[in-house]
Amino acid sequence: MTTARNEIEPLLNQLIHQLGIEGRATEMAVYSRIQRYLRTARHNHELSRPFSDLSTTANVCFTLPGEANILLERIIEKAEVLVREMENRTDSIH
Repeated sequence: MTTARNEIEPLLNQLIHQLGIEGRATEMAVYSRIQRYLRTARHNHELSRPFSDLSTTANVCFTLPGEANILLERIIEKAEVLVREMENRTDSIH
């Protein structure tokens, strides 16, 4: 969980900042909410909501321009890697 925060939160901060510069208040609010979910997660299973929301917004809701899109792609890539790592740890426990 700490890894998720350490790897994803700085990128989310950059994305939110970039969206603010571009005047994209709606998208900024959505990613700020996802960031809050990430910050308040206390257990690995609580990360499923922010990770799911990231995927949903990227695939369905928003088309982001330029730098914001690149940041979002990096965030999603990191989230997918972290989900696989968590799943592998869970599988090895059972």
